[in-house]
Amino acid sequence: MNKQLEDKIQAWVTQSSIPQLDMGLWHHGRVHHLSYGCETKSEVDVFEIGSVGKTFTATLLAVFAEHNLVHLNDELARYKPDLPFAKDITLLQLATHTSGLPRDPFKGFILGGDKALRKFSHADYTNFLNGLNKPLKSGKFNYSNIGMALLGNLLADHMGSSYEDAVKKYILEPLGMTDTHISFTAYAEQRLATGHNGNGKVVPHFQWNSMEPAGLWRSTSKDMMVFLKAHLGYSGERWKNLLAKTTAAAFNDPKCDDIGLAWMLSSHDVLGDFAWHNGQTMGQKSVVICAKNSDAAIVMLSNKVPKFWQNFFPGYSIENLSAEILKSFTYGKQSD
Repeated sequence: MNKQLEDKIQAWVTQSSIPQLDMGLWHHGRVHHLSYGCETKSEVDVFEIGSVGKTFTATLLAVFAEHNLVHLNDELARYKPDLPFAKDITLLQLATHTSGLPRDPFKGFILGGDKALRKFSHADYTNFLNGLNKPLKSGKFNYSNIGMALLGNLLADHMGSSYEDAVKKYILEPLGMTDTHISFTAYAEQRLATGHNGNGKVVPHFQWNSMEPAGLWRSTSKDMMVFLKAHLGYSGERWKNLLAKTTAAAFNDPKCDDIGLAWMLSSHDVLGDFAWHNGQTMGQKSVVICAKNSDAAIVMLSNKVPKFWQNFFPGYSIENLSAEILKSFTYGKQSD
């Protein structure tokens, strides 16, 4: 890492008042793991990765499809026949956010979002799904947390397992990702990053019962880099070929990026084609980018979310920062 890039990251952290930002950066055999922030603690290395965890759910689908346990074009009715919309959507549509299901399992505007999520029960989850009629606008992109939760939960049910156990058995353990879990109780307390809302107020550990496949995982920059490097081929041909299927375009929408299985897909002159996903809980934000053509990847994990107005300014975007760092790092290596 050169000083110019480090200064750029530090300036962003200072501007955004980020207590701690952990970063992993890979390019052509070289890896960097660095921490920045106003309150960096060396013992803190576990963050809530939010919707980045959707890529685990999509990978689980790909693993099961590889073994012919399920098929991407299976109707939901094969697994959840009692749901009122079971004959209207497929597993592939759930994985690509094109099922037509709403974004979240709530009706109307929700006050006190964190409290609503913490009180959310499995009964609330099932009642919401059973109370839906046919999804609206199936076949069009509409980002859906409830859709991804339904996908992960039905895959686990199909195997007679919990969702977390299924992901660990078929993905995390084979890849050696032993530091990635759903429950914060799996870690020593001092390792856990404390989340902060946009105003800098400390928020509780993120919980959302029955919505785990949509983004309840916790991980480290080192574990997430293992996952990203598997996409680049560093965990063997089987994983490279399997993960190539999750990051291949499965849905095209001229109004947005192409969509893989959960992954968002883009292209750049320097990086070539790349897959990315971000995540946000009530107090933490993350992003991962994997650029196969450039043999490059980046993960950024932070423990503060932006203020509402900051979402409208690219200079406060962790997504923009991570892409700029990866492009600059890759281009710098290419021009050495």
